[in-house]
Amino acid sequence: MERLWSTDLVPPRDRLGYWTEAVCDAFLEMKVDSTVPGDFAGHLAQRPLGPIDLNQVSASGQEVWRNRQVIARSRRQNFYLLHIHDHRIRVRQRGREAFAGPGDLVLVDSREPYQFSFPDRVDCLSVQIPPGFLDGYVADAPDATARTIPGGAGFGAALARFLDAVRTTPNPGLSDTTLAEQTATLLALALGPAETPGDLTPHQRRLLVRLRALMARGIDDPGFDPAALAAAAGLSRRYLHRLFALAGSSMMAELTDLRLKRAEMLLAARGAAALSVSEIAWRCGFADLGQFGRVFRRRRGVSPSAWRQGGR
Repeated sequence: MERLWSTDLVPPRDRLGYWTEAVCDAFLEMKVDSTVPGDFAGHLAQRPLGPIDLNQVSASGQEVWRNRQVIARSRRQNFYLLHIHDHRIRVRQRGREAFAGPGDLVLVDSREPYQFSFPDRVDCLSVQIPPGFLDGYVADAPDATARTIPGGAGFGAALARFLDAVRTTPNPGLSDTTLAEQTATLLALALGPAETPGDLTPHQRRLLVRLRALMARGIDDPGFDPAALAAAAGLSRRYLHRLFALAGSSMMAELTDLRLKRAEMLLAARGAAALSVSEIAWRCGFADLGQFGRVFRRRRGVSPSAWRQGGR
């Protein structure tokens, strides 16, 4: 369930104090100072996404820092991946300094002192990631902190687009855990060596052929997800996500494409005219008719029924 905080709820003189308490409640203990004259304003929306949280932040300019005294009395410790939507941010941690502008991303570790500087405004998505979860994807996450991840090229661009889609799509039709795993996988690729889609070894290409064959067999099972495919292939989920990302895709994107192609074939087939749209959705592995309709409309621009009746 989404949680909301807004300084509109308190008088102007109390807003900075309210905001400091809000970020400490939503994130963790830290210090906040305003950098702009006049009334302070801030809005924060927090949405859980399986093992991670998405925090949409919009506020006046501010300085945020966390020292060892604050860390020592903190109840929670997390990584925070900031995706900047507008304005600029300066991040300092582990003796490094990073500047990020609109579209860029930067990672920080709350277990070590850091400082954020938002000179004009804050307008970003802050993804809260537990260390135990991120460690399964990024080998040395602390060493990746306070380093700008360009959001305009490579896997950084893929990660930025993915986060934008997740942030703006209330119900994308995938489980929260799958979306969280995809976030961590894309972050690992964005932080890793300069690999590009297509950099696959012959062994990896053979693995993908096998994985796609297993996907085709499991197409009618709504519970067929990355965990099920990884188990069937004897691979870790982390490696499975990485294989598809190196191929310029994702497992769930390809599985959804397979399901939609089969649905389109059944909707158009004269021999399947007696099948209801609900039956076709079930035979193609969609959890329910509503999910099928949303996914189909995004692909074709019309509902399955309209497409069947001649919209195609």
